[in-house]
Amino acid sequence: MSKKREIVRKIAAVPPLPEVVMKLREYCNDDNIGYDRIAKVVERDPALTASLLRLANSAYFGGAGSVASAQLAMTRLGLKRVYQMALTVSVAPLASIELGGYGLSPLQLWEHSLATAMTAELLAELTREVDPADAYTAGLLHDLGKIVLSSYVVVDNEAIRRAMEERDLAFDEAEDEILGIDHAAIAGALLKRWQIPEDVADAVRWHHRPGECARSQVLVDIVHLADALCLNVGWGIGSDGMHYRLDESAAARRGIDLASGEAIVARVMMEMKDMMDQFMVPQEA
Repeated sequence: MSKKREIVRKIAAVPPLPEVVMKLREYCNDDNIGYDRIAKVVERDPALTASLLRLANSAYFGGAGSVASAQLAMTRLGLKRVYQMALTVSVAPLASIELGGYGLSPLQLWEHSLATAMTAELLAELTREVDPADAYTAGLLHDLGKIVLSSYVVVDNEAIRRAMEERDLAFDEAEDEILGIDHAAIAGALLKRWQIPEDVADAVRWHHRPGECARSQVLVDIVHLADALCLNVGWGIGSDGMHYRLDESAAARRGIDLASGEAIVARVMMEMKDMMDQFMVPQEA
């Protein structure tokens, strides 16, 4: 079996998203289902319900007053926002592990994923070209391929570094050359397995090389820029973030200048501590 085929088969070992998250995604596209019925689905998971209520009352998610039920959270925030929160709660444990291949300690990938989601959402609001909820989702999930690829990167670390040095490759390009696949491609495949919409999966798949994405151009540009902005301030930079190839044409296509990017990052910095506290995943001693 080739190394690439072995790696791809590992995707099946990643736990599926909880059924309630999949249902919420399905309901986002069905105008005939009332919030009362959706709330009953959410409330089957007490832990998720508790997390949603806590988050619905947080400053970032626009909570105003006391939100005391899943149905009220949906009424005030909208189903897409509730779906985002449910997805975030579900993904947190996956992204909160140590990834030796990327030099990321526990919680660093999670911090980067959350910061990228928030930054992508704000960039989408600025450009008004794509749904901010989709930008948040793509930003949140863009690096999940690292949880599959990390152990392989550890084994082939020297070959990957040699490829970067000798051929002036970015980290993801060296991954592709040495392992036959990079973490972005794995994340894209994982999202398709999870039945995440195709445009979001495509944006995740091509977030390092937005110019190669045949579809979802706006969304992939936004995720690429959000990823780069967050790495630039040190959120989850790891060993690969120091070898990131920025596609400056993405900013030109979206009309985003340096001042706008810096203003958005400053806003995210103000919210990050609260968000990390809200989604904190207990670590083993």
